[in-house]
Amino acid sequence: MPRKKKIPRNDLGIPEYEMESLARILLPIMQEYLASEEERRDYAEWKARKNDGVHNATDKETTE
Repeated sequence: MPRKKKIPRNDLGIPEYEMESLARILLPIMQEYLASEEERRDYAEWKARKNDGVHNATDKETTE
């Protein structure tokens, strides 16, 4: 009986071919989004808010 071909997977359990397909779709969208100064500024603000939230959540855990 022939063996099934093993599909390489990442830590998320998603087959590599699906990750590559998703990357091919998302990369041009992300490149276009980050092409303008305004979008880069928005991204930087979002990233700062996200990092502040992580630090605040960690600080709350240590003070409780």
